[in-house]
Amino acid sequence: MWISKAELKSPSKFRERLSDYINSLRYEISEKCGMYFDKEELADLILSACRSNDFNVLEEKNRDFRINLERLEDWIYKKLVPNTLLLRLDDVDVIRLLIFCIEMTYEMFGGGSRATITQKGFRERRRTFESILVDQFVGKLGEVFVKKYFESNFKINVELDWKISPEIEKFRNDLLNAEKNVSIKTSPTLAGIWAEADKGYDYGIMVKCKVPQQPIIQFFIEVCGFTRLLEFAENRIPEDDKTFSVYLEKIKNRVREFKCGEIQTELKGFVCGYFQTADYETIKEGVNLPYLGVVREERYIVPISELKWRKEDWKKFLQILKL
Repeated sequence: MWISKAELKSPSKFRERLSDYINSLRYEISEKCGMYFDKEELADLILSACRSNDFNVLEEKNRDFRINLERLEDWIYKKLVPNTLLLRLDDVDVIRLLIFCIEMTYEMFGGGSRATITQKGFRERRRTFESILVDQFVGKLGEVFVKKYFESNFKINVELDWKISPEIEKFRNDLLNAEKNVSIKTSPTLAGIWAEADKGYDYGIMVKCKVPQQPIIQFFIEVCGFTRLLEFAENRIPEDDKTFSVYLEKIKNRVREFKCGEIQTELKGFVCGYFQTADYETIKEGVNLPYLGVVREERYIVPISELKWRKEDWKKFLQILKL
């Protein structure tokens, strides 16, 4: 299968070009492995493998690229599927994560944490409570997936850092009971091709996570909190207010497929692998990287195709960490 450089640069064009193949592949993965990927997420993950040329899936000729489907499917069945986990919203560690993020956000606004409530970019933008809460949730979700991955594959105990500190501490270990400093980075961008770690860490782990567009609202929908809100609104807004009657009905239709008290939503995490920072130099601020853009802070940035991810690699890694 041939693709152009333009299709490789554009996720939408790439999805369109591979649409039929990805549809058949989704069905095949579901039948063989019992794992469901929606069309967009599988397309973005495959795009990531092509952009990083993981498993040498791309062959270039005359400025166009041929996808070696045999190698691509090797990547899917040997790397992607075995290193992808599913977690329900009612998993105890996901619930811990939600409570931690709510309290962390309150602490940030109340001055109990020195973490910033502004966002870097063109001018310093003050973030809302809700945006910080979601950023915290997504950012730490990868740690939960790594914990579950180690526990399910290697039967070891992993302690995550749930402490909320009034100070910003550099080099806090994301795995508390590890003897080396480990940075776990989470990316909701499935098409990304770079793993990262801040300076001062011994190892970096990269996790790609598929999260619902509104993860916090989804919690409240499935534990009945959202239903109570709608009932409260219906009782307070007069029946003859046609505008808001329509709005309420539309909202109820959107959440009708979710039964109150029945957890349906699953979070998906692909544990891409790890790297040792001593094997790499940091990338300086201002460097422009393909499919990433300008580096805004000096740190370790490593192609995901170079990460160690096989079972034997993880066993050595865990021995080094003495977990």
